Amino acid sequence: MPVLRLKAAVYVQDPATREELILLPGEEPEPRLAALVTNRDAWEVPPEDGGPEPIAVGEPDPTAEKTVQPEPEEVGGGSAKKSPPRRARSASASS
Repeated sequence: MPVLRLKAAVYVQDPATREELILLPGEEPEPRLAALVTNRDAWEVPPEDGGPEPIAVGEPDPTAEKTVQPEPEEVGGGSAKKSPPRRARSASASS
């Protein structure tokens, strides 16, 4: 089994003490803490689990086709244009 060494800083919560821990790059965390790091990109050599990477609830499916929907046109004459920036007056102009 390869050595599990972090290549990025990771924040985890110790399940026993509920204390927030920072695991730093180059560290080899103990197995109970290493199991809490689910981002495979945080590891120099990703842990081998053989299964597909899970997709979190609420995240878009990376394999789904992306579609861009056009923005609806505004109805009515209301325009939300940004006004031009104000210029500062020079000292000589105020004299």
